[in-house]
Amino acid sequence: MTRISIFLTAVAFATLTMLAQAPTSTGVVALTGARIIDGTGRAPLQQGTIIVNKGVIEAVGPAAAVKIPAGATRVDLSGKTVIPGLINAHAHLNVDQGAGLPVRDDLIRRLKTYAMYGITSAVSLGSRPADELEGLKLRDEQTHVTLDRARLYTGGLNAIGKTPDEARKSVDRLADLKVDVIKYHINGNPNDMTPDIYGALVDEAKKKGLRTFVHVFYLKDAKSAVEKGTDVLAHSIRDQDVDPAFVAELKRRNIGYIPTLTRDLSVFVYETKPAFLDEPFFRKGIALYGREVDQLSSPASQQKVRNDKEAQAIKQALQQANRNLKILSDAGVPIAMGTDSGAEGNPGRWQGYFEHVEMEMMAKAGMTPMQVIVAATGGAARVTKVDQKIGTIEPGKWADLLVLNANPLDDIRNTRQIHSVWVGGQRITGGN
Repeated sequence: MTRISIFLTAVAFATLTMLAQAPTSTGVVALTGARIIDGTGRAPLQQGTIIVNKGVIEAVGPAAAVKIPAGATRVDLSGKTVIPGLINAHAHLNVDQGAGLPVRDDLIRRLKTYAMYGITSAVSLGSRPADELEGLKLRDEQTHVTLDRARLYTGGLNAIGKTPDEARKSVDRLADLKVDVIKYHINGNPNDMTPDIYGALVDEAKKKGLRTFVHVFYLKDAKSAVEKGTDVLAHSIRDQDVDPAFVAELKRRNIGYIPTLTRDLSVFVYETKPAFLDEPFFRKGIALYGREVDQLSSPASQQKVRNDKEAQAIKQALQQANRNLKILSDAGVPIAMGTDSGAEGNPGRWQGYFEHVEMEMMAKAGMTPMQVIVAATGGAARVTKVDQKIGTIEPGKWADLLVLNANPLDDIRNTRQIHSVWVGGQRITGGN
């Protein structure tokens, strides 16, 4: 054997020995050094450590109190802030039938857009016939696949009925499809379901173990829906101030409230070209947003909004919504962040971007940054009750995380300073 071959053999042996002795990855991830806002409303944890194992949070706490397992992959997040992945408690996942894509592909690109913006769970409160079943399939898949998109929870088609029996049958059909929640409408017009009809609808949903969400505008309709046992008001009350007795009733029944302020903003803001259409953070989603941006930027479209009396009236309704959000939040009524984004036929409700605008508007209405963060994470999970493993950074919860380059308690707009997004312990995107 030549000296060179002996040398190479020795090097190879040494290399194999070092590899054999080197720690191997266990699939466990340790996120270290970050400020942790856990979504419960508790004070932030400074210089914290999160241990993730098989997509689930195994431990979280101060560095001195959390042992990092041997072989764990360490990710240094010093100087960063970690909050739970955001939850949109009132979303829509409707196919754009003009996009020319298969339904599944279009829905997935929408869920990926949500995730890119840090929204790791979306509760869809209104499918269409073209996308109801595909949405349910995507929901079912997420329990056993590695996700590169937001989690989906869905109510399928909205429950309807012209008689109590029809309403019950509508709920039964949805329950047989194993939807996550039931959504119905009270629009404040003569074609609405009467109280005896939606009362039967709510009663049937309770029998099936399903929570009910109602579309409302008027205080009188909200009161009636609550009296019938509805669990969540899925929009703001926008005609008058909520009265103390009603606030007390919401608290007594633990009724959830989803303001959807951006829903109303979207009705009138395109009367001119909003400045945000040129923001880099908005344009991250332009692959999805492009067709609607072109549509809403046309002079004819903007003139139509300016001439629309209903659109102009919504400006006052939004101010009323802000007042009621402040009243209800101050009183301790459970608040969940939601936007109504993604609804077919309602352009300009941007999936991903508008959730950050919603949080900014909630803060401007008088909620503290911590209250807003809770409403978009742990509070949204408690209001919707779609999954016990989302919403907070605690052992046993999915490692759905939003890592930020700045502290959102200083300014809620810092939720836009995205460092990375994690779904089920997998980093799926990062950077602005």
